[in-house]
Amino acid sequence: LLENPNRLRIQTIDGFCLNLAQQLAVESSFGDYSEPLNDPTPYYREVIAELLLPSLEQQKPLGKAITILLLHLDNDLNKLELLLINLLSKREQWLGQLFQSRGARDYLESFLNEVIEETLSEAQHLLAPYGSDLALLADYAANQLPYDKRTSPINHCLGMVELPENNLHFIEQWQGLCELLLTKENGWRKAFNKNIGFPTETDTGDKAVAKAQKNAVSALIAQLRSISGLREALEDIRFLPPPNYNDNQWHVLEALTLLLPALAAQLSLIFQQHKVCDFTEITLAALRALGPEDEPTDLALKLDYQVKHILTDEFQDTSSVQFTILRRLTAGWEPNDGRSLFIVGDAMQSLYGFRNANVGLFLEARSLPIGNIQLEPLDLQVNFRSQAGIIDWVNQAFVEVFPTRDNISRGAVSYSTALAHHPSLPTEAVTVDAFINDPQANANDKIRKAEATQVVKWVEESKQHDPDGSIAILVRNRTHLPDILKALQQAGHHWQATDIDPLGKRMPVIDLMSLTRALLSPADRIAWLSILRSPWCGLDLHDLFQIANTTLPEQNPVAEGERYPLLFLNILNHRHIPNLSPEGSQILNRVSSVLKVGWDQRYRKPLRIWIEGIWAALGGKAALGSTTELEQCQQYLDLLEQQETGGTISDWTGFEKAVQSLYAKPDQEADPKLHVMTIHKAKGLEFDTVIIPGLNRKPRGDDKQLILWQERVSKQGENQLIIGPLEQTGQDSDPLFKYLQREHQLKNQLEKARVLYVGTTRAIKKLHLLYTTDNELKPTSNSLLESLWPVLESAIEAKAPGIHCHYQQQGESEEMTNQPIPTLDHLQRLPTDWQHPKIITVKDDAPVAVEQAPQDHDQGPLDEPNSTARHTGTVLHRILRQIVVEGINTWNLNTIDSRKPFWDIQLRQLGVSQTEEPLGLMSRAITNCLQSETAQWILSNQHAQSRCEYALGYISQGGKPKTAVLDRTFVADGLRWIIDYKIAEPAEGESQQGFLDHQVQQYRAQLEHYAALFSQMDDMPIKIALYFPLINHLEII
Repeated sequence: LLENPNRLRIQTIDGFCLNLAQQLAVESSFGDYSEPLNDPTPYYREVIAELLLPSLEQQKPLGKAITILLLHLDNDLNKLELLLINLLSKREQWLGQLFQSRGARDYLESFLNEVIEETLSEAQHLLAPYGSDLALLADYAANQLPYDKRTSPINHCLGMVELPENNLHFIEQWQGLCELLLTKENGWRKAFNKNIGFPTETDTGDKAVAKAQKNAVSALIAQLRSISGLREALEDIRFLPPPNYNDNQWHVLEALTLLLPALAAQLSLIFQQHKVCDFTEITLAALRALGPEDEPTDLALKLDYQVKHILTDEFQDTSSVQFTILRRLTAGWEPNDGRSLFIVGDAMQSLYGFRNANVGLFLEARSLPIGNIQLEPLDLQVNFRSQAGIIDWVNQAFVEVFPTRDNISRGAVSYSTALAHHPSLPTEAVTVDAFINDPQANANDKIRKAEATQVVKWVEESKQHDPDGSIAILVRNRTHLPDILKALQQAGHHWQATDIDPLGKRMPVIDLMSLTRALLSPADRIAWLSILRSPWCGLDLHDLFQIANTTLPEQNPVAEGERYPLLFLNILNHRHIPNLSPEGSQILNRVSSVLKVGWDQRYRKPLRIWIEGIWAALGGKAALGSTTELEQCQQYLDLLEQQETGGTISDWTGFEKAVQSLYAKPDQEADPKLHVMTIHKAKGLEFDTVIIPGLNRKPRGDDKQLILWQERVSKQGENQLIIGPLEQTGQDSDPLFKYLQREHQLKNQLEKARVLYVGTTRAIKKLHLLYTTDNELKPTSNSLLESLWPVLESAIEAKAPGIHCHYQQQGESEEMTNQPIPTLDHLQRLPTDWQHPKIITVKDDAPVAVEQAPQDHDQGPLDEPNSTARHTGTVLHRILRQIVVEGINTWNLNTIDSRKPFWDIQLRQLGVSQTEEPLGLMSRAITNCLQSETAQWILSNQHAQSRCEYALGYISQGGKPKTAVLDRTFVADGLRWIIDYKIAEPAEGESQQGFLDHQVQQYRAQLEHYAALFSQMDDMPIKIALYFPLINHLEII
């Protein structure tokens, strides 16, 4: 390779499959597609719509199959569509299997029987040394059962003298043994009473015998407890599937074997028509390009000659279909023929079951041949990342968390102990913080905030003790982060993050989405009400009620069967609506004229340009608070452009889902050493300090499936398929489907433990684990804490080092509840008389003024780029703008006190950690404004063309677009006023006049430039000035 590196090809497996499919495009039925779709759901819906209803109307096999499925689902067509969409997204898993199962009832039932026999054999093997004693005790218990308990499974043990055989004819006896040994929760039984055949005296009245039998069964279970895997084997027996399909199940499976392949074939045609594809289509096309193992295509033969060595990394996350591709690539390889297969991975780090990864394939490759190739396992045990303290803790914990034995079918991976390369550090390697809520305190929010505060504490402590060290906050799901991110913001920390902050929850994006929905669906009342309440309109509740409920018989009659008039027509005809306030009428005059012009342009422009133009004309950009918000709105508009079909959005549900998948771009000012991400994103990375909060939180549940299947490997190495349909609507839970559900749940639980393992092993020096709980004795089901609980429970009881329990008491909750909570009392909106600026044509090289989104204002060239003074000025400018928007008459000295917490948060978000002095400065400035007639005149929103943070875009003489931001402008007495705020005051010993002269000299050119921009837009006389709130002075230039 060093002499001829062109021999080496490095690709992702998806890229390799795409290359295969394109090389044999005709044979693989794969077109010349671009990048695969991120969300192919609209195409799944399209193929279902094209196939389902037309076929249903025809009495052909496919139509009859759809009828069977609809009857099974109580004629719920929407439910059938959702279930089929889910199946189409996973079609690479079932497509080949369904063809095998068509008409193969006996074939599939043989697999069910083998599952039963293998499960019984496992329990029989483990119980063999105690078989006679157990059989005699079971027979005794069956004899002693009360008459009203004769339906107990224990009754089937009557006459038992030895362990039952391991075949399906003895399932009932095995179920009886499970009932005897295990509780309903599948734990070892501790108490024995008459209900399970152990009364205080026998049916002949012999108390001594009864006591002896109780002691015997207790002693037996004490011995059985120590047998590794026995309890799990007995629990498996309780959930065994039935040995046969009933007729209803088989009719549903037969219907699916007809419908699903037809849907998959139709989907391929739809993809070809639209010249798109999904990742699954690429993989299936690659399989077709290679052909079956016994009939390889010319491409497969060519690759067999060309490819000599294959190395696959991260093999633990390989899917079944990818494993099949590997089999076909190596078909015909023989030992010592000069070719080599090298697969690399760590089964303990397999996390991607939701992407169809099957860690059982990794285990299978370790123990069974791939074709003719028997791999040689090489185990690497030395950990070169973490200090010994962390390695020791992980070893002790996860040997209990992980299963004791590998299980290929379930993907169970036993723990492999690691050896530390780095010595222990003197401080505690691992800490656990438990925040325990008093159930009567009802303070879940409080303890989550306490947990978030502790996260910030660990971040700051890590920065203090290890300034150059990296820090990562890792969570299982993004939804576990809001309280933590808020706490980090309030503490002034900026973090590195990708795909963490969803744009779909940002108000500017929500408002823009409401506008899109309203314009595309004029009857959508909620969307129109959202627009009328948005910052670019902002009707008060009185006007909102009038516009929403007034009926105009002539202009907007209520349609038959409808309760309310169309809001859109009421807006256009608002002059006919009585009792609107003067401000509401003025706002609606502006809004309705924009909507009227915009509506007349529908379908004449691309959707994105149409929506963006109306939004900007309504004042959408002017209402934004920063360029960051503008960037977020542009991300939404980019998505709108991508999703447009013929001037509209054809699949609004799919579009909403796509919006929810948008995330804010990374913070450019973020601390490069502080990271926030999910554990899945952190895989393969390392950090000096790792903080994992939310251990007791659980993810959302899995969606219901129309069919479930399990690919298992028998003890003889044979691949088998267990498949079962969803129970019929209204019927009891189907035993086969219940068995498959449990198998999936067990796989998820095993993967959950591996997720926790990956998170903890990212740490180099320090690991901090945190959780909140209402029940200190029992973790939440399906949480990471549930996996770790066998380790933590004993550590908490022993008060082990590094374990910290924080209790939330009733009194603390009440104290928190009684604290005043700062609120925003006023609607945020544009000034009532806001008008979109005029756009004029001027001579070449002259500036052209157009409105832009507001930006955070730069306080001048003398300030440091990230200084406290600059950030204080930024927040003060926002406050002055807010005063104008809300009306200075609504502010008083009490308002200042109530708003301080918000100002403190904003300062910390900008990176100011010591906020006491800046808050005092801002309070003094605002107090001066409230007590000054000059300031009240400047900040009055009653002026004509009143604007704050008014951004003007212009083209410089060099042809580059630039932006000027005016702090304050308005028209009074025929004059255009342009005023810049300056948070500055004379230095000690400096005269006020000398200070003012210096400020004027510094900022005159800037203000004259602003005046020149406005002079291009109108001929009104202009006055320019500086206002200094700290000394309450307006300096006119």
